[in-house]
Amino acid sequence: MMVEHGEMGLDGMTSNELAEKMMNEVDIDGDGQIDMDEFTQMLKKTSNGSALGKTGALTYNHRMSQLAKNVLIAHQKKIENSIVGEDMWLIHPLSNFHATWDIVVSLLILLTVVTMPLALGWEELNEYFFGMNLAVDFIFLLDVCKNFCTGYVDENEAIIMNAELVRKNYLTGFFVTDFCSSIPLDLIPFVPL
Repeated sequence: MMVEHGEMGLDGMTSNELAEKMMNEVDIDGDGQIDMDEFTQMLKKTSNGSALGKTGALTYNHRMSQLAKNVLIAHQKKIENSIVGEDMWLIHPLSNFHATWDIVVSLLILLTVVTMPLALGWEELNEYFFGMNLAVDFIFLLDVCKNFCTGYVDENEAIIMNAELVRKNYLTGFFVTDFCSSIPLDLIPFVPL
């Protein structure tokens, strides 16, 4: 059973101190994080205890199993608590609203994929779909605006809720594609020259 924060664990250290010490043993590249290769190396050392002797292998195995448990708990807490930025007015990337919005937009994309060839093939259908296409394009423009106001999960699984970083990430990512695909092409013939 794991000790609570601040209680003494193995070697007369608190669980945080013990985890820090064991993490330093496993963190080969010294970046402060245990990546998949380092975790695999740790597991190989744990299973190959012959070089340590029987008693040393048992102690090492116990310490490494404690480390693995602490790493998994720390990773879960990191996901729950790792929010970068204080712009809490942004839409959380893991919120139900964001997920629902993405589903609606995906369904609208599917609708567009089905109706676009029909509208191009039959002129009378193009007139029938005109209003719907404008509404869908307007929702896609709203999606572009929403993406400027939605945090994101970075490569380290941190939740970024900083408006400046969110804007930079979106502008250097899918902004051009999203914006170009949301331009209401049905209105171009009506634009006066």
